[in-house]
Amino acid sequence: MSRFTVLTVMLLCFTVAAVSAADPAVDLGDYLFARENYDAAITEYKRFLFFNSGHPRLDEVQFKIGLAYRAQSRWTEAVGAITVAVQHTTDAELQAERRVELAVTLIAGAAYNLALVELIKVDIQSQSTRLRQRARFLRGIAYLYQFKWREARSVFQTYFDRMPGAAGTAAKIDSLFAEGLNLPQKSDGTAQVLSTFLPGLGQTYAGDWKNGLNALLLNGTLGYVTLDAAIDRDYDDALLSFFFLFYRYYAGNRYHAAEAAQAFNDRENRRHAEKIVQVLAVQFTAEKVK
Repeated sequence: MSRFTVLTVMLLCFTVAAVSAADPAVDLGDYLFARENYDAAITEYKRFLFFNSGHPRLDEVQFKIGLAYRAQSRWTEAVGAITVAVQHTTDAELQAERRVELAVTLIAGAAYNLALVELIKVDIQSQSTRLRQRARFLRGIAYLYQFKWREARSVFQTYFDRMPGAAGTAAKIDSLFAEGLNLPQKSDGTAQVLSTFLPGLGQTYAGDWKNGLNALLLNGTLGYVTLDAAIDRDYDDALLSFFFLFYRYYAGNRYHAAEAAQAFNDRENRRHAEKIVQVLAVQFTAEKVK
């Protein structure tokens, strides 16, 4: 699914400052990275790792590799490299910073539950108020992207409680989450039952009028052909028509009715989430400038 681009792009700018490992290959990698030649930068960073397997600051280079992969939206490789960097980082607060970056990358790659694990670790272990607040913000985003309104609302309430100057934004966000808890939703079970009794009715219930009409006409036509063959006592054709045509499309009609209900819910959730994202993006920008 297409994620909420505006806020995701902003989150990807939440990077910590890179530290030079004082090596020509790393310096060249940094030069190439700055010019957005990420593949070449990764090659130089990996060259450094190959020739310096015991270097005490390998975690920094692994982290840079992860950022280079992330800049190319290569989420799996980015997560792998940043995870290695986190595992080999000995400074607790720097490790927390990198966990946040790992969480940002996981969110961008739609691995929301894994991101939540990293963010909860930061919230529990970090001594930095700034990092804990950032982790809460990102936890809220991870829940929001999953349309878990109740969980997201709770996290953002905690987040805004520590920002007395953002009371207006907090109230607006809380109101939007309250609306999210009462969004109109369609039951996929109900849609299937309706299409069981009348093909296309479940799709119509889910707001998919076009496919509902198509299912009604198609199943009606195939049902007529099957029944007509049976009336003419052409039982072989009737059985073939029933099992290989009518039943197949009838079952498909029930399946697509459930899909239509889920698509309706996804559209409604996404539409509402976009409203929340727009408000959060303004707050995020304000916090970033401070």
